[in-house]
Amino acid sequence: MGKLKFVLLGLILTGIIGYACKKEPVDSKLFVERYLVGQWPIKTYVRLEYKNGIIDSSKIDTILPIQNDTSKVRVKYTEGMTFIKNGDTIKYSIDADGKNINFATTPDSTWTISYLRNNYFKITHTRQETIGTDVHKYVIEQEFSKL
Repeated sequence: MGKLKFVLLGLILTGIIGYACKKEPVDSKLFVERYLVGQWPIKTYVRLEYKNGIIDSSKIDTILPIQNDTSKVRVKYTEGMTFIKNGDTIKYSIDADGKNINFATTPDSTWTISYLRNNYFKITHTRQETIGTDVHKYVIEQEFSKL
């Protein structure tokens, strides 16, 4: 009988803890807007060009991990929804799902948020064009780490 009380008590406590830890829906747009605010050094930068589905190895541009080097490129996202890089200020917006960042450039550019982690995030920009019979696809990936 004594073991039954402990098992019952354990099940009740597990249920209470499970209910208390229930996931609540989060407004992703608001979360991403607040998450981005601050200075972010570029941790890695990769630019690839595909021609008819094959990577053009002569057109690969990378900046491999930048380990806390303050001389490297930093960007800043402000609460006023502006993006600052190398002295240039650009307005940006986050879509309703919090999955894309739209920069007000000419032409407008949309970057997909690949992932958000505690102190870093990654965005990707993809553009495709057809030149004659060749299909060119351009992919830029940038990973930022928090200061």
